Amino acid sequence: MPLDKFKIKELMANKKISSQTELAKMLGISKNQLSSILSEKFNPIKSNVVELADFLGVEPKDLILPNNKHE
Repeated sequence: MPLDKFKIKELMANKKISSQTELAKMLGISKNQLSSILSEKFNPIKSNVVELADFLGVEPKDLILPNNKHE
């Protein structure tokens, strides 16, 4: 269940969040934790995806790459 980094960066730009460090700070997690969540090799737990989606104002499914886009 890799996340769509492009979509997340787009949503960050819409909210005037300039970096992953800034987003991590706003979410109350470390930059390393956020990097892991966004990594293609990491399957984030549902609560992390829900929290990120809630913060960015979208549905969790909007942050997940369709199966054919990460192969």
